[in-house]
Amino acid sequence: NNGVEAIRELKDKISYMPSAGSWKIYIIDEVHMLSNSAFNALLKTLEEPPKHILFIMATTESHKIPQTVLSRSQRLDFHLLSPHLIKKQLEKICKKGGVLTSEEVLWMIAKQARGSLRDGQNLLDQVITFCGEDLNPEKVTGLLGLSDPRILLKGLQALIHREEEKMISVIESLKIKGQEPKLFLQNLIESLRDLIFLKKNPLNEPKLVQASQQDIELMKQEIVKISDEELHFLFDMLLKGEREMSLCFDSQLVLGVLLLRLCNAPRLESILPLNPLSWDKKKTKVNQIESNIDSLKSEHQTTQGKNLLDQELNRSSKEKATVYKDFEKRFDFLEFLKNKDQTLMALVENLQLRKKTPQHFCFTVPENFSYLKNKISEPGLHELLENELTKFLETTKKVKIEFLYGETSQVCLREEKKTREKEGLLKTAESNSFVNEVKGLFGGKIKTIVKSPE
Repeated sequence: NNGVEAIRELKDKISYMPSAGSWKIYIIDEVHMLSNSAFNALLKTLEEPPKHILFIMATTESHKIPQTVLSRSQRLDFHLLSPHLIKKQLEKICKKGGVLTSEEVLWMIAKQARGSLRDGQNLLDQVITFCGEDLNPEKVTGLLGLSDPRILLKGLQALIHREEEKMISVIESLKIKGQEPKLFLQNLIESLRDLIFLKKNPLNEPKLVQASQQDIELMKQEIVKISDEELHFLFDMLLKGEREMSLCFDSQLVLGVLLLRLCNAPRLESILPLNPLSWDKKKTKVNQIESNIDSLKSEHQTTQGKNLLDQELNRSSKEKATVYKDFEKRFDFLEFLKNKDQTLMALVENLQLRKKTPQHFCFTVPENFSYLKNKISEPGLHELLENELTKFLETTKKVKIEFLYGETSQVCLREEKKTREKEGLLKTAESNSFVNEVKGLFGGKIKTIVKSPE
């Protein structure tokens, strides 16, 4: 009844008073299906309706309603309920009816309801009818056609740890139990989505992850073993696999190959800590020193004497204290410039830090950046960068900056290579047990290292 004739017939009837009660209420469901002519015919009645008439228009596509109709109506938007609210209501119903159930079962039904309390109650009614008053998770899983939570968790762990044998076992279990591959893949994507949100919001406030507290704790144990980049990579690949699944004649085949391919995918890590201008690298060094101290404790307690252990701990503690002092300037210089001069920040972002002392910084300008070379050579800009770096480091003496171009940068690289070689030799000597024993006996220290002739 979406044409003009139906509306005209309706208009003829609304003039009569109700036979019982004070109001005549007309409910027009899916009102967006009315034609433009029908809306125009209804418009006059909506502008000046009889006092005993009330129209209720329901639609799931409000954007299709003409603005002339919307302006003459009071709009009430209804939203889907969260699984958490549905689960609480189902729990009340079970307690009142004396039905024995578990939190796991209630969460299954609440998620399957997809935001509709009516659907959730219908599903609960069906489950009680077929399973009796003792709701078992395995029976409910089979009845609702859901993926087995244990197989799902096993598949998720296999993806995170890149365990190919465990994933083969998951694929076999899916085949034996006859579970729908597309449904399993959708549930796997939803689980990864929950991991991504928990990674950024460990307290789950607001409750973006709708799951039992036990499941949330299990997910928290897994997110510490995987990087943000890997989570997003796995999510994108599974989403792409879901689209490809509809193009293949055998969805089980696509799912198996997709999961095994992801188990062999390379691990991804963030490249942000590699930024040469980031002072946050010091934090990594501090953590390395702390882990070295812990390993020294366990090693020396079994192999060497207490005096040697104390000397090593003192040396590491001094190094750690020095790093912490430098680490007080831990925020990034680029972030510092971002709030002051974004143009200068964009120029500095392309520079490469080669050498630095407390009062002198040496940057390399890439050869193919001719504009950057000309711009950074301007006296005003050079002085401005020195002033900003001095403010950033909070030092009384002005910091001097030197720029290297072309071949000069190669010289700098060679000097750095020699420095790294010396540091490597020193590190090797300090880790030598005989050298450490001699240092402990005589209370000496390594002054210079001379490479033996080959």
